[in-house]
Amino acid sequence: MAILTANGVALSAPVSIKTDDEIIWSSNTGRVANGDMEGDVVKEKKTLTIEWGLLQEPEMEKIKNNVIAGYFPLIFNGGGGAGFTIESYRGTLSAEHIGELDDGIYWYRKATVKVVQK
Repeated sequence: MAILTANGVALSAPVSIKTDDEIIWSSNTGRVANGDMEGDVVKEKKTLTIEWGLLQEPEMEKIKNNVIAGYFPLIFNGGGGAGFTIESYRGTLSAEHIGELDDGIYWYRKATVKVVQK
């Protein structure tokens, strides 16, 4: 089973996945006169920071075609029962290019993206 599946397509295994559990507070949250914080927790959302190492062009294309602009389902199969499925959107997808080598294959040194739960 793939570690990451985006838009129904298994992606290459990343070298690093960082998960953040973000707390979303109500719009009236803030400090009051005595310095205490007041407000209500509305929801918890996940943010994933994903990094891939060396990739060939077809692997990078699979990422570009499925970690898309707009909303998409993302499945993370973490170990120890840490897996989850979220409806998500992405931030900037960054890639470091190596280029075409003597093997005739276009290579990327790495790619990174943040994926945020809708």
